[in-house]
Amino acid sequence: MKNQSKKAPYPILYDTPPNQDICSMVELGKKVLDIGCATGRIAGKLRKEKKCFVVGIEVNQAMAKIAEKRCDKVIVADIELVKSIAFPKKYFDILFFADVLEHTRNPEEILQNLKGYLADDGYILISVPNVANWEIRLKLLLGRFDYKGGTIMDDGHLRFFTLSTIKQLVDQAGFEVVEVKTRNMVLKLLGRIWKTLFAFGFVIKAKKRRDKNLRW
Repeated sequence: MKNQSKKAPYPILYDTPPNQDICSMVELGKKVLDIGCATGRIAGKLRKEKKCFVVGIEVNQAMAKIAEKRCDKVIVADIELVKSIAFPKKYFDILFFADVLEHTRNPEEILQNLKGYLADDGYILISVPNVANWEIRLKLLLGRFDYKGGTIMDDGHLRFFTLSTIKQLVDQAGFEVVEVKTRNMVLKLLGRIWKTLFAFGFVIKAKKRRDKNLRW
């Protein structure tokens, strides 16, 4: 079921289960900024199972109201417009982008705007669908580019990523990729061997790049 709020810049799946792949990469007791937290299902899981402190950002007011019960704090705002939040710089251990960046017009700018709130030894976690998945490639060969809610071709996606392009985005935003995991609904073994073709999506872990010329 979808909640198509007029205030939301894109359709969002309503109260979807937490992304297990990305949650598994979070350590105990971290301070997490969950960007695009929806109804806070991830926050609830991290608070309960990982004893994390979680702040969510969500544009949809109805969803944010639900998220308030699952997050320690919710900021109601459009992540494409957020330049600053009411927390100290370098406050958070993790910046969380769980199936969010593909719904935005300028994901690099979002990463750069929030980078200053990440601790120097912290990291970002990003999950995105893989548009180079074999099923999408096959459909393209057949001349099909059909949108379907809740899939790689969700009708709310504004950007599409391959493993190469999500790495490039992270690099351009001033981060260095330190780990990549595949998300596989089926063909799990093939997804590990040939991730660019068989993976349903990717989870990227990255840290601030230590370039002397970069400032945040």
